[in-house]
Parts: sequence; C-alpha cells; structure tokens
Amino acid sequence: MITHIKFPKSKRKHPSYQFGRLAMSYYPDRGYRAALRLFREELRITGGLYKALTALGYRDNQRILTHRQVRVIEQFIGEAGS
Repeated sequence: MITHIKFPKSKRKHPSYQFGRLAMSYYPDRGYRAALRLFREELRITGGLYKALTALGYRDNQRILTHRQVRVIEQFIGEAGS
C-alpha cells in the first residue's frame, strides 16, 4: 500500500497564483471586478477546462490557484499577455 508519493523537485515555471492577479494578467485593460467576472466566465465556457480544473480540486470560490491549475489554464487558453 502506497502511503506517500514523492514528486521530483524541480524549478516550477508555474507558481501558485492569487486568482485576482491571474485574472488581471489576462484582462489588464479591465477593472478588477470586470477581470474577475470575465476570467471566471472564460474558465467555464472554454471546452473541457472547467472539468480539468475541478479534477485538480478547483472550487468556484477558490482564491489561490495551484501551479498545476495554472498550467492547465495556460494549456487551454494560452499564457497571459500572449
């Protein structure tokens, strides 16, 4: 029985992010609340993204995204500012 899994240590390209900061990086020309609303909407309407995020433990009221969740977001909708 496996009780503990060790992942290899590596330099993360994708650190954890505050949800609001990530939303602002995707929508820098919008106000904070508008960026949050648009980003949450984007997460829901992009095919398969919301399902992939919930599989990684994402909740609608989550304020901090893990590096894995950020990586999945970038795989689906691209890096912010690109």
